[in-house]
Amino acid sequence: MKISLAGSAAILFSFSCVWGMQLKLESPQNTYYEEQQILLNLTILNNSTETESYIIEFLQPRESNWMYIGNLHKLEIEGIPEMANFTNHMPPEPKPHSPETNPEYKPVVLKPDDTYKILIPFFYDYYPVELPKTFKLRLHWHGVYSNTVSFTVLPTKGKKEKTNIIINGEFSQGENGKPYGWKILDDKAQWDSSQHFLLYDVDRRTAENEGYWVYSVFHKIDSPSDYVLSVKTKTSGPIIIIFVEGWGIVNGRRRRIERNKCFYHQPANQTWETQVRNVCFKKSDVKWMRLKLYVYGAPGKVWFSDLSMVPATK
Repeated sequence: MKISLAGSAAILFSFSCVWGMQLKLESPQNTYYEEQQILLNLTILNNSTETESYIIEFLQPRESNWMYIGNLHKLEIEGIPEMANFTNHMPPEPKPHSPETNPEYKPVVLKPDDTYKILIPFFYDYYPVELPKTFKLRLHWHGVYSNTVSFTVLPTKGKKEKTNIIINGEFSQGENGKPYGWKILDDKAQWDSSQHFLLYDVDRRTAENEGYWVYSVFHKIDSPSDYVLSVKTKTSGPIIIIFVEGWGIVNGRRRRIERNKCFYHQPANQTWETQVRNVCFKKSDVKWMRLKLYVYGAPGKVWFSDLSMVPATK
C-alpha cells in the first residue's frame, strides 16, 4: 500500500537517494523539553522500477512502528563523538525484532514508488550531554544517507521544592495536559492539574504482562548517599512499586548500575495512604538517579501524589 505524505505537520526536508532507495527524516518540532519523548519520522521510498524487499529491525516491544537503531541503521550525530555508535536499545530492555532474533520475521516489501513510514525514538538522555543541547543528525543505511534534521532540547521548566530533589514531585506544575519533570509515554497516565495527582488507568493485558510505568527526568546526586522517599498513593487493584534507579557512565553511555525496589502494599479501596521508605546508593560511580513509578498485576486505577525524596538526616 502506498502511504501518502499529504497533510504532514512535520518539518520537511529533501530526500537523499542511492540504489533506488530514498530516506526522508523529519522532526515534528524544532524544540523539545527534557520530559518530552522525541519520535523522529522516517519515510522510506522505493524509487526503483522493481519491487524491493527491505530488512527493517523493529525496537521491541513496540515492533509495530518503532525502528531499532544500532545494527543495519545508524544515527550519525554531528559534533558528538561519544554518540557515533548511538543505539536506542539499552540492555536489559528487549532486543530488536529482526531475522536474527525472530524466525517469524517478515521483511517490508515495497513496489515501485511505494513508501513506508516508521518512527525512530531518539533517547539522547542515555548519553552524557548537558542541556540545553542542539542536535543535528541523519540516518545511515548501507551507504544511503537521509537528509539532516536539527532540533534543540531544553531543560524542564519544572522546579524543585526546598530539599526535595525530585522536580515537580507534588504534580502541581505543567502545561498542555503534561506535568513538568515526568516522562509520560501514552494516555494510560493522566495528570490532574487541579487536584495535583498522576492517575494510571491500566487494562488487564498491560497489567498482567509488561505492567505500566512513568519515569522522572534524571536528577544529579552524590553517592554513596541516603534518602527518605515519601509518596501518597491509592489503588483500585494494581500493585505498586517505585524503582529508585542509580545511573552512571559505562563505556561512554548512561547505564543503570544500582536500584532500590520500594513495594507499596495497600488495600484496593481507593483510599489515600502516605508511605515512607529509606533508599540508599552505595556505589560511588552513581551520578544520577531517576524514579520509575510502576504498577502491575491487576487492571484498574492507581493515583500518585506528594512525592518527595530528601537527603536523610544523620
